[in-house]
Amino acid sequence: MRVTSAILRSEAAATNARAHFGDGYEAWARRHGLQDWEGFFSGYDETVYGAVLEDVCEADTVLDLGAGDLRLALRIADLAERVYAVEVNPVLVAGALDAIGLDLPRNLHVICANGLDVTVPPGVTMAVLLMRHCRHFEVYVERLVEAGCPRLVTNARWGMGVETIDLTQPPVAFDQVREGWYACRCGATGYVGTGSRPLGRAIEVASCPRCGESEMVGNQG
Repeated sequence: MRVTSAILRSEAAATNARAHFGDGYEAWARRHGLQDWEGFFSGYDETVYGAVLEDVCEADTVLDLGAGDLRLALRIADLAERVYAVEVNPVLVAGALDAIGLDLPRNLHVICANGLDVTVPPGVTMAVLLMRHCRHFEVYVERLVEAGCPRLVTNARWGMGVETIDLTQPPVAFDQVREGWYACRCGATGYVGTGSRPLGRAIEVASCPRCGESEMVGNQG
């Protein structure tokens, strides 16, 4: 009950404060290299949060990247052994912590920083990245794999919904995909073939045409 009350207070604080539209936002965003909508926060619906929570195990140590007003992190903390919640917006974090007050769970560690500047904590068994069209998806995946995190739950890849990516399984080469959807570790998705498998599960690939285009642009620069 205390966790539920804390979640409701945290949500209300984020809604009322409109923290990401405050004075000084533009200068802060430039300082952190945030562009357009990056740094803004908008909560997801229960379908999205429920899909994440279904994947949480009691023994998990979870890294929540882009934790926003901590509403999801609080619920994960009620299920997992430990949660690291990373959120770049200090005004949003301050409002959430003020609303939660002394009901902050002992197993919830809140880190106010840019996720790109945070080292993956030791022992993380699950990462959460609810960030549609994330521009740094590939960087996050590489860091999680390097740190030994076995799975990532995310909605960052277009058209994939909320998916659980098994980071322990090596992706296949793109040229091995003859027919069907693919999802790349760079964050791109697409379809190869004639369209005869519109409902098939996406194949995880290590590189894709978008990766090749990025490399060409880099070489030209």
